Amino acid sequence: MLGGPQTRGTDVLADQKFIVPPLPTIVFNRGASHQLSNQIQALGKSAALIVTDKNLAESGVLTPVLDALKAANLTVEVFDGVEPNPTDKNVEAGAEKLRTLGDACVVPIGGGSSMDCGKSIALFAANNHDTVEEMQASSPAPAQAPVIAVPTTAGTGSETNNACVITNTRLGRKTYVVHPSITPSFAVLDPDLTIGLPAYPTATCGYDVLTHAVEAFVSVRQSAYSDAIALEAIGKVATHLRNAVKDGQDVEARSQMLLGSAMAAIAFNVAGLGAVHGTGHAISARLNAAHGQTLATMLPHVMEFNMTEREEKYEQVARVLAPSGPATGAGAIDAALALRSDIGIDKSISDLGGEDDLLATLIEDAVADPVNYSNPRPVDPDSIEKMYRAAW
Repeated sequence: MLGGPQTRGTDVLADQKFIVPPLPTIVFNRGASHQLSNQIQALGKSAALIVTDKNLAESGVLTPVLDALKAANLTVEVFDGVEPNPTDKNVEAGAEKLRTLGDACVVPIGGGSSMDCGKSIALFAANNHDTVEEMQASSPAPAQAPVIAVPTTAGTGSETNNACVITNTRLGRKTYVVHPSITPSFAVLDPDLTIGLPAYPTATCGYDVLTHAVEAFVSVRQSAYSDAIALEAIGKVATHLRNAVKDGQDVEARSQMLLGSAMAAIAFNVAGLGAVHGTGHAISARLNAAHGQTLATMLPHVMEFNMTEREEKYEQVARVLAPSGPATGAGAIDAALALRSDIGIDKSISDLGGEDDLLATLIEDAVADPVNYSNPRPVDPDSIEKMYRAAW
């Protein structure tokens, strides 16, 4: 009978529990970055701290953006001290600059590093702590400066959430800054800003999108909501990432990847991530390697480790990631490997500079990463060592 009793199972929506955290107002539009004054003024602000990295600041990409802000009679300062894997020292320096601006908003423009650093700057500036580490050990007061996040890469999806990955320079380890008040008020997605990105960061950032979506899809916290969004993001990667890497001027591929990045992040904001990020964070912190590259290095091995718990889910990944290939768990791994090779980021840990004596440190760092909690299969030092050795 229609609407009558049905067989219950783990995928029955009526048995699921999930929470969708607040999202920014998302503005998707070519040229939207030239109209940031609209968002700044909507927040009642007349000043902005632009948070970015030196390469982007010197590239000329920001010039029309800054010119448009100044033409709107806004006070604009630029902090370009963001490192590729942003550190607590970057955050502390940026917060000093924000404090001198007074009642301003924070506008990170760049990749995930700039967005994570910018959000952390907004929080740290509102708290009376000497170091980011001290703030992390406290219950911070809310940020006073609202955030408008403007990604120039299709990768981290940091523009959608309240979490930041910041390297603790004392420990040499990636740590987290998380607070509801640093969820961006606006996420401004302008595909034109991504067109100048070179092939390698396009590839590594794009693989970050894939990993976000796959890990959200197999997480212990997955839901009907996150699954639908994650699968759509995987499909965008499958269809458009190779094109974006091959032809950086392909604005449709760039647009699809930029939206896919935001979607994958929305999925993991609900479902969480897993051991690909747990193991990858350790590598990128210790070797200063690109975040997406370390995920590409680890994803196939973590998928193999998780296979006993999520084979049916990986079969669905295979259908979307490689529609013409076998719809099997092994097929999903093969599709991830093929994409990695096709876009030129097929690298081992040793290729990234890892020496044998680093293994113990990586294991210790990875075990300590709380992102592992939502991995579908629990990890421990032995299992992490096996995955690292397979990737070495």
